[in-house]
Amino acid sequence: MDFFIYLAKASLVLTLFWVVYKLFLEVETYHRFKRIYLLAGYGLSLMLPLFTFTRIEEITLASTGFVPSSSGFLPVEITKSPMELFWAFVTEHSILELMYLAISLVFVIHLGLKLFKLLRFLKNSKVLKGNGSFFIEKPIPEGAFSFLNYIVYNPDLYTEDELKIILAHEQAHVHKRHSLDILLAHVYKCFFWFNPFAWLYQKSLVLNLEYEADAKVVDTTAKRDYQMTLYSITQQQYKHQLQHSFNQSPIKKRIAMLNKNKHNSSFWKLFIVSPLLVTFFLLFQIETKAQIKEAETTPEAKITRVEITYDENTTREELNSDREFLKQEFNIDVSYSMLKFTSDRKLKSITLDVDCNDGFKGSVTSPNVEKLPVYFYRDYSEGVEKPFGVGTVRDDEQTALTEPEDFKDVETFIINKQKFDKSELLNKYIPVKQYTFMEDQNTLYITTRSEFSKSYYDGMFEAKDELNALFEKGEKPEGVVYYKVEDDDVIVMTINNFKISESAENASQYHTSTPNFINKYPNQNIIFILDDQEIEERQMSSIKPDEIKSVTVIKDSKQLKAEGYDSEEVDGLIKIVSLKEGETALNPDKALENYKSELESSNKKIIYLVDGEVMSQEEIDQLDPKQIKTMFVVKGAVNLKKKGYDPEKVSGVIQITTKN
Repeated sequence: MDFFIYLAKASLVLTLFWVVYKLFLEVETYHRFKRIYLLAGYGLSLMLPLFTFTRIEEITLASTGFVPSSSGFLPVEITKSPMELFWAFVTEHSILELMYLAISLVFVIHLGLKLFKLLRFLKNSKVLKGNGSFFIEKPIPEGAFSFLNYIVYNPDLYTEDELKIILAHEQAHVHKRHSLDILLAHVYKCFFWFNPFAWLYQKSLVLNLEYEADAKVVDTTAKRDYQMTLYSITQQQYKHQLQHSFNQSPIKKRIAMLNKNKHNSSFWKLFIVSPLLVTFFLLFQIETKAQIKEAETTPEAKITRVEITYDENTTREELNSDREFLKQEFNIDVSYSMLKFTSDRKLKSITLDVDCNDGFKGSVTSPNVEKLPVYFYRDYSEGVEKPFGVGTVRDDEQTALTEPEDFKDVETFIINKQKFDKSELLNKYIPVKQYTFMEDQNTLYITTRSEFSKSYYDGMFEAKDELNALFEKGEKPEGVVYYKVEDDDVIVMTINNFKISESAENASQYHTSTPNFINKYPNQNIIFILDDQEIEERQMSSIKPDEIKSVTVIKDSKQLKAEGYDSEEVDGLIKIVSLKEGETALNPDKALENYKSELESSNKKIIYLVDGEVMSQEEIDQLDPKQIKTMFVVKGAVNLKKKGYDPEKVSGVIQITTKN
């Protein structure tokens, strides 16, 4: 498209020259200078659009002082109209350029054919040389014409006096080399055929050349005789355009020009086009370029905190990108190990090692980042209490990294966008979904769980009644976190492992387990895992012993590695498997016979499952009770149906796991 802009600018310059010529110069008698003016119009129209003046304008960008929290963008699909699609096809495939060049080529070929015919005509004619010109007598209908150094004339059409005047006129064209001007005009028009003023410009140029030749002849010939000769040949026709013909221009204008008095008092009109050219240059040829100058930054404009969390949506590409970014921008070394990904390339487990190279470093492992995302942060603020942290984020702490014990200085609470003073919330229980603690404002922003009808409760019993109501509606909220506001602190309470009583009279009652688990490894780094989910030590107190199916202690380094942990960071694992609903733990040394007799009393079939395989009564009788590791009994119509058995035919299922 820049090529078409150039053509448009060149056409505009030529048009300016022609308009000034028609308004102010055409009627003037200094034909030589007008010829120079018209030729200059051709040259300047081609050259001026190529020159530009670049003006640099400085733009100062102010520093923002903050770092965007996300670099993600939502993809937006833009549908183009048929006209936009057509125009995009035309521009991408240069259709317009090809059309322009094709038409220009037609004009060039046409001009070349005419030039070839004219040169062949001159070459095949008998030539007589005289006065620096070549004369050719031919019976041509146009009477006489000249091209370069050749003058062709038909002596049968003129008297002797008329022929003398006509030949003098054509010799004037030859001596002043007017044919070159005509060739230039034709070539220019071949490429600017779309500009109507290029055609008019050529006509003005040819007419001025006739004026100049006429003026040359009347210097040596009587003006009246010359004018009568012009008048006598007005009925003659001509065919050629590359050569000068005596009757090529309007006779009336030429006679009028001959009768004008010569004067140069209006010579200044030649320069009228100058201010127009200056205007053109200012409007179209000054290119402004913006030079971005960054504003002086202040200490407040730098990044003061780096904080990253990895969960189940993290990909390997993001891990590699973060590692390079942190090293390049903050000289923080981050390494990943024990990486496991799902089939859709999402993160499953990770060990994160961080070394800030300024005295702060740490490591964290999560076998299930969906339940326990890992995080680390480095705060470069002056005087910050906790400049570095690394660990896991529980489901109830996903929105912040600040530990709840830091809330002792909270004075203002913003709960669901409603403001409360601390005094208004004393001894209240707030069901928290997510929170943000603004330490500099002593303000805690809280969003409560949407399934609860209140943003806070007066007491724990009221909060539990709300939980009971939710269970009656079929909802089962797990891991409910409450903040209890006290005078000097904010206490965090978590309720887990709700279950339904099997007795009909208590079917709508729900309760939490009582704390009775004691950590036997207080001085070691022990990881607690309940039903394949990593939990904190304080949550172990909510598990009753009669709800535990099995407890496995792993301290061997090879076994720890097989479980996905580093023995240098973790001293041991305590893996707890809880009883499922309907299962009952038994003492395998004493209870097998008791439960056999109890189930046999119903006169229904008993199913024995040993290590997952069905065994007969005879095989069970041969089983050594000392080889039994665990045993569970499933009974009751509801539980049997869940296991896929018919309560009308089966009285119970005894599930046995042997030590082998």
